[in-house]
Amino acid sequence: MALANTIDTLLFDVLGTVVDEAGSMRAEVAAALADVGAAGRADEVTSAWSRRFATLVSAIREGAPWRSTDELNAEALASALRDGPRLPEADVSRLALVGHRLRPWPDARAALRKLSERYTVVALSNGNLSMLADLFSAGGLTWHCVLSGEMVHAYKPDPAVYRLALHRLELDPSRTLMVAAHPWDLRAAANLGLRTAYVQRAGEGDPEASDVFDLVMPDLAALAEELLRGQFDAAPAW
Repeated sequence: MALANTIDTLLFDVLGTVVDEAGSMRAEVAAALADVGAAGRADEVTSAWSRRFATLVSAIREGAPWRSTDELNAEALASALRDGPRLPEADVSRLALVGHRLRPWPDARAALRKLSERYTVVALSNGNLSMLADLFSAGGLTWHCVLSGEMVHAYKPDPAVYRLALHRLELDPSRTLMVAAHPWDLRAAANLGLRTAYVQRAGEGDPEASDVFDLVMPDLAALAEELLRGQFDAAPAW
């Protein structure tokens, strides 16, 4: 039986999958640094910011007190700039909230609209709710439901975040498809019985040789086309 006919709900990772997190961050960092004559250090600062953010999230998963994505971004950015270019305080404050201004990938808006006509489409994100409200409003992204790890004070791939969706929406994992550009996200979802769709986004992480996903798609437009056509048979795709 075609996979499209065996699922009812699509859970979407947002940061990196639906919106271009890395590209948006780098563009805003480059613009801010250009104002102080340091545009050439944009990649360096963006990479340091992302690495520090990942370290802070890992610490929370290991038992540190939960803090929102906005709070972690502010601390991580301050760390990235500590030995780097000096920016006006107002610019740093604005840059720390870049998560509220992330640009959707070009295919996202239309794909979500089409998929929502057949499936329940749900955002399941590590971003805090105020961030998600702003970027969905600005990007014209619409959902049947928006869920955040903030609601359970956890970050994916903590199982608590996936269980939030399963329990609150009373979902059958075997009829629920997790869509993400991050292999680690899909591994965690699969461990709870969810179906998985890997979307290939540049810079968002490559699968390991042992990874098996139900679908592997080049983008969300292709995912929508296959699911709505209903002719894609479930099979190991990586």
